[in-house]
Amino acid sequence: MIPAMWRRKRKRAPSLRLGAKHLGELAWWERALHERVEWYRGERTMHGQPPPAPGEKHERETLEASAGVTTVAVSLDRYPKALKIAPDHFAGMTLLDVGCGPYPLSIAFEDCRIVGLDPLIFRYEAAGFPLAEFTDRVTFVSAFAENMPFPSQSFDAVISVNAIDHVDDFACAASEISRVLKKDGVLRMQVHYHPPRELEPHALTDEVVLAHLGHLGVKKVSEEVPAAPPRDEDSPARFGPDERLVVWANDA
Repeated sequence: MIPAMWRRKRKRAPSLRLGAKHLGELAWWERALHERVEWYRGERTMHGQPPPAPGEKHERETLEASAGVTTVAVSLDRYPKALKIAPDHFAGMTLLDVGCGPYPLSIAFEDCRIVGLDPLIFRYEAAGFPLAEFTDRVTFVSAFAENMPFPSQSFDAVISVNAIDHVDDFACAASEISRVLKKDGVLRMQVHYHPPRELEPHALTDEVVLAHLGHLGVKKVSEEVPAAPPRDEDSPARFGPDERLVVWANDA
């Protein structure tokens, strides 16, 4: 069982001090939710993804909740594909998703206990993201990756999908990942390599990843140029020509 003290983290009033970068990320997600509502209504595509067919829609009390639940339902293959593993890869484990965001796509992994860590959890809920829909599978914890509120060696596995480049201090976040991961635990991350920018300040490289996580036995599983979906007329390109998505794992 996941300790009750972790569960209470979601119920407490938010107390984290959010900086300009975090508030910028929240504004980005709020715009994305508005676009998802338009997508749900059939008014636009989202990064090349066509609007949901009538049979794919999940209706809830609000359009925001309907769009959010539908987004998760039609996107469940993303995490297994991103991490190059099968949905049962973490069966029987307690799994930490670092930088889970407002769409808990980690629920694609079967027969495991999931904790989603993100400093914006309460802000996502306030914006209308339907996190409560997924609490039967995910315990959401509002905290920074640089200061995780978990005892040492709490998790059988830690994952992060295109999120670790958003942290404020990569070295500190890597240290915390090492601390909360059990001895011989599984680490799998999809790491976005790109030039530094406002909301993604780290220009991560192989050398940086290995310097801070190499002691966990990680190896490069794959490196690929991000596939560029058809561009929406009113949305910028998602990836630059020199960017890479790199998967690192210690169980390859």
